[in-house]
Amino acid sequence: MKLKVSFAAIVSMLIALPALAGEPDREPMTPTQASKSQPQQDKEARRFIETLEKTGQLVDVDEHQDTSQLPARVTHVRYPDGTVKRIRFTGTAYR
Repeated sequence: MKLKVSFAAIVSMLIALPALAGEPDREPMTPTQASKSQPQQDKEARRFIETLEKTGQLVDVDEHQDTSQLPARVTHVRYPDGTVKRIRFTGTAYR
């Protein structure tokens, strides 16, 4: 199984994080700096996806499938193009 991870999306998020976190005195990461940690991110992403698959939280769907009809344990879906999307959270907000 191949996992498609959009490197451009990860880099753009990493670049935007300092501004979103309200850290004006911190320089944003450049794509070169962000790419140094890419192998580690890929490894963690693969491990995360494997865990979701083993626990039944990730299922494969087509683009037109109604994800609201999936069992409650399913929190993520994978589309035919390899994109993984979170569709719901587990547990309750009140404990």
